[in-house]
Amino acid sequence: MLRFSAVAATLLAATVLAACGSDNKSSSSSTSSGSAGTTSGAAKTSDPQKVAYSNPVGAQPGQQDIVFGFDNAAKSLGWTAASIDANLSADKQVADIATMITQGQTGIASWTLDPGAAAGAYGQAKSAGIPVIGVNSEGTGIDATVWWELNTCNGKDSPIDRTAAYIAKAKPNAKVIVIGGPPVPSIQAYVKCFKAAAKTAGLNIVAEADNTKDTSAAAQPIVADLLTKHPDVDAVWNYNDNSALGGSAAITAAGKKVYTGSGDGIIEIGQNGDPDAIAAVKDGRLTGTWDPDTAATGWAMIKALSGFIGADKVADPPKKLVVKSEFWTKDNVASYKAPRDRNYTLANIPLVGGAAG
Repeated sequence: MLRFSAVAATLLAATVLAACGSDNKSSSSSTSSGSAGTTSGAAKTSDPQKVAYSNPVGAQPGQQDIVFGFDNAAKSLGWTAASIDANLSADKQVADIATMITQGQTGIASWTLDPGAAAGAYGQAKSAGIPVIGVNSEGTGIDATVWWELNTCNGKDSPIDRTAAYIAKAKPNAKVIVIGGPPVPSIQAYVKCFKAAAKTAGLNIVAEADNTKDTSAAAQPIVADLLTKHPDVDAVWNYNDNSALGGSAAITAAGKKVYTGSGDGIIEIGQNGDPDAIAAVKDGRLTGTWDPDTAATGWAMIKALSGFIGADKVADPPKKLVVKSEFWTKDNVASYKAPRDRNYTLANIPLVGGAAG
């Protein structure tokens, strides 16, 4: 959960972020591939807006799907879309925003890595009359935010509280290890939210560590060490799928089993719905993963921008759009469909509670 696989300060995640998949570090125009059905209807050629997305880490598969949805949604309106990869560098992201302003973009979307550092750049965009849409991000200079439901922290019905409840139901008073990520405000807020939910659900957090390198390879020895110190642990909660997959490998290497919905085993939960995580759920190597619907997120970003620019702009555009998240486990993963195959339009984006002002 930048995965940022991860609320409050800019809950992400999630990130929740996992640094895996093919690289995507350069600026790119709208050239996504995939199901032709994903772009709905004829493009509006009379509304030539230019929009760009500041991508926090282009190598992450979920981010690539966000760009896919962003590109296709822009095409459906006759807009031109681009994405620049900040590669987990707040300084580069600030420079990228400045580049977008210089390029004459009419709208910007950004997954903020450092709200303080980015505020000045967003202020420059505002002075240039360019709206900024935050992705799992809010703060100075951001006009509206597209949230993953996964990254909301608002009580018993939120995914993070449902995760704690799932663990408590399977293993009451469970002993839990918490794996966080890089020191990004949104990830830190996400971890804090889960810890609060775990306490409410009667769970016992026995250890906490951060996978700052954001890779499966880095997570495995971290979890292996904690399993040695806490051999009776019941669950491992991870801020993203990369960490969860590394933890799963550690569990197996320790001669233990992963819980798959019944019987014994350690509950191992990730966030982001990455392809490798979905495969692991199917194979019984992961208990579950939260899917934030990355392609729909890209569509929602364009929907949010359309309230500020172009032919469909309105006087009082929504300030928050929340994209529905889905928890995949052994029980329902057979019905999983890849984000790029979900055939969204601006009219059928799965938003929670509609668009909020």
